[in-house]
Amino acid sequence: MVDVFKLIDRHEERRQQRQQQLSRFLEENRTGFLIVQHPPGNIWTACNSVDEVCRNNIEYFRDCLQVDWTDDLPYLTPWVGTGVYANAFGCEYVWRDDNAPHVHYRYHRIEEVCGIEYPDYRKSPIMTMVLDCIDCLKERTHGKLPIALTDTQSAFDTATLILDACELFSACYEDEQTVVDFMQKINDLIIEFSRVQIERIGPELVARPGHQMVSVAGGPGISVSDDNLAVSSPPINRKFALPLDQQLADAFGGIALHSCGVWTHTMPMLREMSNVQVVECAVGEGASDPNPNSPADVRRALAGSSIIAKTRLGDDIDKALTVLDELADRRLKLVVEIGYDEENAERNYRLIEEKLQNIYER
Repeated sequence: MVDVFKLIDRHEERRQQRQQQLSRFLEENRTGFLIVQHPPGNIWTACNSVDEVCRNNIEYFRDCLQVDWTDDLPYLTPWVGTGVYANAFGCEYVWRDDNAPHVHYRYHRIEEVCGIEYPDYRKSPIMTMVLDCIDCLKERTHGKLPIALTDTQSAFDTATLILDACELFSACYEDEQTVVDFMQKINDLIIEFSRVQIERIGPELVARPGHQMVSVAGGPGISVSDDNLAVSSPPINRKFALPLDQQLADAFGGIALHSCGVWTHTMPMLREMSNVQVVECAVGEGASDPNPNSPADVRRALAGSSIIAKTRLGDDIDKALTVLDELADRRLKLVVEIGYDEENAERNYRLIEEKLQNIYER
């Protein structure tokens, strides 16, 4: 059983140690770097009940606070899978014991989503569960600990959870207007429900940008997973995905974008947008992604901009150090996430820190 009052006190100590550096890094228009490493947790797997979500979150939060060698602050998150917005459009959730749920797409032909009705989030069991998780987390932590929004899948991602993905991609060429109208409704729902979550959490308690990102309570922005950026061509991303991401950036004072896989072909386009805060991606041979990005390509795409590159380099510290030779650049705001090795946490942190200091301070 976690002693919540001790947890709150410990978080306040960590906040006093780290928040000034974090806020300065996130807000100021200058380069630099942060190093993060997190212990393993199970909040991204089993989430079959509100009690399970809250219990796992609080235990993971406690474990994160015990890590001395990281520059970020932990936050709670009402994570109940990636199909939250798809469920609002009638897609069935499939629950699994000790693993993350998945969602079945409901529609098979583009004609079926033409003129689709804009849903009422209050009628979605999964959205209701997200709000119940927020209420439970606030109650169990006495409203003293930061909470992020749920895992926000982009309109483009969510569209391929609602409609057969091959059909949607084909329709991007054959029925553009239906695709635009369909994804706009999803985006409108994202904006509406995100505002509901922010109000439910309390604006000063919301950890932002949020999911997967280095965040601070009361900060700006929204974290969005837009994984189809990696599998779609740059022209398709420019026409369909990025305008909707820009709407989210405008609505929430910034956007932090994640995609699995290689998407450096689209990253340079983000420089043309406004209020893009962060790009999140796996980088280099040791990264925990079967298709990681080239470190040199990430550097070329983002160096010289104000966009933070939040990069996952994996568990192999030697490979991570080698990746930094091609990735790190004095013109690039960089967050380096390495795999957590409790026994060697200090050593690994210091190795990365020394490497980056030699690059950023020369």
